[in-house]
Amino acid sequence: MVCQNQKNMSDEILRYTDLAAAIQLAKANDMSTREIVRELTRGLVYADALKLARMAAPLLDIGVMEFMRLRTNK
Repeated sequence: MVCQNQKNMSDEILRYTDLAAAIQLAKANDMSTREIVRELTRGLVYADALKLARMAAPLLDIGVMEFMRLRTNK
């Protein structure tokens, strides 16, 4: 039960983290752009991922279409 509570608390913290700060932290930890995109969009439907792409793509120095391409398994 403790592990589940810790996971929920960590999810809550991430939900309210500044997007630019989260991306900066991921880059500082040597995550690739593809890994960052995949983590940001995990569990999101296309429409929500597209909204996020419009905010996050400029922070990753890529276009929205590139962001959406990176989130797929192709």
